[in-house]
Amino acid sequence: MEQSLWVKWCHAYLLQKFNFWTTPTTGFLSWSWRQILLLRPLAKEHIIYRCGNGEHFSLWYDPWLHGESVHALYGHRVIYDTGLDRLARVKNIIREGEWCWPQTSYDLIDLQQRVQNIPISSAPYSIHWNKVGEAFSTARAWQVIRRRSNVVPWRDVVWHPKRIPKHAFSLWLVLHAVGVIQNAACIFHCGETETLEHLFFQCPYSPKVWRDVLSLCNVFRPILSWTYEVLWMSTHAKGKEFHHTIRKLAFAATIYHLWIERNRRCFRNHFLPYQEIVQLVRQDVCGKLFNGNNSKRCEQHHSLCVNWGIPLGEMM
Repeated sequence: MEQSLWVKWCHAYLLQKFNFWTTPTTGFLSWSWRQILLLRPLAKEHIIYRCGNGEHFSLWYDPWLHGESVHALYGHRVIYDTGLDRLARVKNIIREGEWCWPQTSYDLIDLQQRVQNIPISSAPYSIHWNKVGEAFSTARAWQVIRRRSNVVPWRDVVWHPKRIPKHAFSLWLVLHAVGVIQNAACIFHCGETETLEHLFFQCPYSPKVWRDVLSLCNVFRPILSWTYEVLWMSTHAKGKEFHHTIRKLAFAATIYHLWIERNRRCFRNHFLPYQEIVQLVRQDVCGKLFNGNNSKRCEQHHSLCVNWGIPLGEMM
C-alpha cells in the first residue's frame, strides 16, 4: 500500500513534511481529505503496529507504543530531552537488539519501562488491521466500524441485484422519511398537508400513477396506505423470480418519479399529467430488463413482457 501511486501522491502533495497522524485538519483541504483525517482516532483503535527493526516508524508520531504515539503521551519536551530530531525513527533508540532510551528525565525513564514488553526483531515492520495477521481492506474496515441494526423486512425490495441505483437510493430515503416536509401544503394542490403517508398514496394524484403501474404488473387490488404498501411489497415481491423483480423495479421507479414530479412542481412550476409519469416508470423498468432477464416461457411472464415492452426474444 505504501508504494501505491495514490499514497505517493498523498505524501508528496498532502502530507509533505507532516506525519499522517499529526497533520492538521484546518486550512485549504478538500472535503474528502479532511474526512480521512477526522477518521484517524477511529482508525487508530483498530490498527496494530509491530515495530520489527524499527526502521520505518516515526519514533515520535506513529502510534507504535501500545496504540499511542510518544508525542501524544509525553508531548514536545521528551523530544528535546532525547537530543534527537523530529524525524527520528524507532531504530534510533535500539542498541544491539535492546531498547535504549536516554535516562535524562522522568519521562524517558518511564518510557524505558513501558517499551520492555514491545518485541524487537530483525524482521521489517508490519501493520495489521484489528488483529495480528489481518491486512487492511476497505471491506474489513467497513465491517468493523459500521453501525449495525436489525435487518428490516423491506431490505430486498430496495437492495436487490437488479435495482436501478438512483431509484433504490430514492426509495431508501423515502423509507427513512427524508425530505418530506410535514407541515407544508401538498404540492399537488389537493388541499391537504404534505406528509409521507399522504404523498404515498393518499393524494389524488399519486394513487392514479401507482394503480396503473400495478396493473402493468398484473396486480389488481385497492391502493393501500404507505405502511401497508411497503408491507405488501416486502411479502409479495420477495424473491428473484421475474415477476418479483418487475414489482420491485416498478415500486422503486414509481417512488422515484413521483418524488421528481413533486420537486418539478415545487421548484420549476412545471407539471406532468400522471399518464406521463406512468410512461417514465415503464421506460425505466423496460430499459433495465431489455437486455437480459430471467423470464420463463409461461403465460404469466409473457403477459408481463407485453405490458412492459420487454422484447419477447429475450425470454429464457
